[in-house]
Order: sequence, then structure tokens, then C-alpha cells
Amino acid sequence: MVIIKKASGQLANKLHFFSNFIANSIENDYILIITCFPEFHDLFKSRVENKLNIIITGQGVLNKVVNRFLNRLHFIALKYKINFPKTVFHSIPENDHNLIDYNINAREFIKMAQNKIILPEGWVYRDKESLKKQQTTIKSFFSPKDVFKKQVHENIELARNIGDVVIGVHIRRGDYIDFNEGRWFYDNSTYIKKMNEVAQVFSDKQCVFIICANEEIDRNDFKDFTTLIHQRPAIVDLDLLAECDYIIGPPSTFTGWASFYNNVPAYYIDKPETTITINAFNKWFD
Repeated sequence: MVIIKKASGQLANKLHFFSNFIANSIENDYILIITCFPEFHDLFKSRVENKLNIIITGQGVLNKVVNRFLNRLHFIALKYKINFPKTVFHSIPENDHNLIDYNINAREFIKMAQNKIILPEGWVYRDKESLKKQQTTIKSFFSPKDVFKKQVHENIELARNIGDVVIGVHIRRGDYIDFNEGRWFYDNSTYIKKMNEVAQVFSDKQCVFIICANEEIDRNDFKDFTTLIHQRPAIVDLDLLAECDYIIGPPSTFTGWASFYNNVPAYYIDKPETTITINAFNKWFD
């Protein structure tokens, strides 16, 4: 059994993190319980987790109490080096610090998950092989509710009525001003430059750019393009990007999740001086 009672970041970070464990648990037939998703739980449709021995708990006082208790127990066990029978408080600080994936598909980890209770704490727990195999099932776990799907459908339908190629543009600022020393914090001029390059890639077609951002965007800056610019809930933007033909945006789990969800070709703006070509777009599983 694996109990995930702590996961860093916001919505897309958690979706990535949980999905690796969901795929791994299905492939290796162990129980998975996720107790740290209450603030986003109700964004998604009812799932089939009981059939797969996977439980994602929602909001509630009891869930908060249990979650706090488990995290406190983990802290005490590591600090005082206490061993509990059949329980493994698992941490990967060196992997996280060096951004080296910890493969949860390794024989040792799977054996523990099948015979003990593992409480993992860290970020780079990964199982890319199982993730690919279980993509469809993971999509069913994290399918947005119809009220959000309706907004996505309306936006995509409008975009396809006015153009030939729909390009999702993820503008990420906010915390990116400090994250990674501001390396991927771009002003509108950088996004405009990239959009012009994409327009050249598809010069024989009408491009429609759907701009998704966690802030109000000055429409005048993008007046030379055919665009859809609205402030939307994050869950709508995330699913909307996944319905586009191509995606551009800075390296982030938000862009990455949208690309993974429908295997949409994405271009990550890492070096703005590099010109975009059609070969620069990559699908998640390529």
C-alpha cells in the first residue's frame, strides 16, 4: 500500500505526481490512497478508483486530521529514526535536490508497496513506462466536470470556426519571477515573437491563438493575431490547452500536463532566441 499525504505545488504539479503512482499501482496491483488533493478533488468527475484499489479523498474535517497526523508522524519517524512495523516513511532528498528521477517501477519499491505501507515524501518519484501504458485510465481519473468541459468545448468550437490551426499559448508569470532565478519569466514581447514564428511555420494556414494565463492580459499587445483571450478557471485553461493542435509555453507542469493529456505536440520556450520550427514541437511520448 502507498499513502500519499503530501504533494508540493498547485494543480498541474499534483496531477503529474499522482499520475506516476496511479499508473504504477495499476501495473503492480497494490492499494494507493491519496489524501492531499481536497482543494482540487471536486473539479473532476466521479472516478472508478474503487475498482482499481485507488482512493482519492475529498474535503472534510476527518481528512484534514488524518493528513496532519500522517505528516507529523512522518516528521517524527525521520527525525528520531523510529521504525514502525510494516511501515516505510520514504524520502528522496538527494534525488529532489539533484532532480534525478527515482524509479518507482524498480523491483525493490514495488515489493515494499505490495507488502508494506509506504508514505512517500518528495517530488521526483517517476514511472514513465507505466504512465504511457495507463494514459487512458489516468485521463478517466482526471476528466473535468461537465460544467468545465462545456466552456472548453465552446472555446475550441469558436477557434475552429475562425481558423485552421489552433495554437495554445500558456503565459506563465506570477511565481516565475523568482522560480529558477526568473529564467522563464517572459514579457509579452517574447510571447509575441514566438507567436510570429509559429505563424510562419503555418504560413499557408490561418492560425488561431488561445491564450491561457493566470493574470489579466492586455489584448492590445496581441491585436495583430487572431486570438481568444479570456480569464478562465485554471482547470478550463488546462483542458483547453489539451484540446489545441499545438502548444507553446515555458517549461512547466501546466504546459506538460496539457501535452500529456492528449499527447499534443508542445514547444517549451527555454531559449527565446531560438527560432521555432515544426520539428521543435514534441509529443509527450515521442
